[in-house]
Amino acid sequence: MHFRHLQHTLFILFSSASFGLSAASIGTVTLDNGATVQLNDDHTWEYIAVNTEPTTKVDNTIAPAVIASTTVIPASTEKTAKDKSSLVRSGLLNTAVKSDIKVTFSEAIWREQSLGLKFALSSNNSEGVVIVKVAATFYNDEAKQISEQTFNVWQASYRLPDTYLRKGETRDSRIIWVDGIDKANWTDKLLSLKIVEIETR
Repeated sequence: MHFRHLQHTLFILFSSASFGLSAASIGTVTLDNGATVQLNDDHTWEYIAVNTEPTTKVDNTIAPAVIASTTVIPASTEKTAKDKSSLVRSGLLNTAVKSDIKVTFSEAIWREQSLGLKFALSSNNSEGVVIVKVAATFYNDEAKQISEQTFNVWQASYRLPDTYLRKGETRDSRIIWVDGIDKANWTDKLLSLKIVEIETR
């Protein structure tokens, strides 16, 4: 499906959705480049992170000689893996949107073996945002998933309204420090984001 068809699909699915206080998935759409887009009932959408490493189920009752033989991957599977790898490298997954909040990965900083991440946040939400939590999936330079970590990219102080993320504002996050990422194999800075929680006041 091309992007020009996405708006029409959104209209059809949103027209049949029941709207609630929080966003809920009402369906998915697969694009021509292999990307899967999740459609939400609050008129938002987001890319769904994909696992770029194909899995093969092996029957452990097969003789060792058969297991050791060369496995031929169908061309369609190879193309799908290539498309998904291209999606990860495209940078499209570096941004996540939910409930009128947008989060974009902006910078990586290293302190010895600890990785520091910075994000840009913008809001079109009518309420003051105090917490934005994301799940970040990291991929190595071969575009294979290596880690998934969840953290707050925005953490305001409840009694200090000036620290809230307000409608119309674009602000930078603090530096988020994460462990377990190999600097030598993360030079392409490949990751995908998904907003998993938003708190407002």
